[in-house]
Amino acid sequence: MSYNTTKITVFNEDKEKEEDVNLFYSTITDNVGITCGEQEVFLTRGQFEALAYLMRRCFYTRDMLDGSQNILDKEKCPYTVYFSHDEKKWEVEIEKD
Repeated sequence: MSYNTTKITVFNEDKEKEEDVNLFYSTITDNVGITCGEQEVFLTRGQFEALAYLMRRCFYTRDMLDGSQNILDKEKCPYTVYFSHDEKKWEVEIEKD
């Protein structure tokens, strides 16, 4: 059983400030959470799978996902990705190139 969070800090053009985008999961509760700044969404495994299906089905979001996959397949990363088990201590998982 585990609880892990990864985050990337991005510039929010609407608010003109940097905000964290977090993705976390808990195998204890079988949930996935997404936070963007002050917004939060918590999904059960079934809900997340349905969202993933919809995102792959839609041409607009599928194109974004494919672009993200292309980034993962290459050595250069446009983000510094942080990792935490408790969201108090953060470690750099991937350094921005």
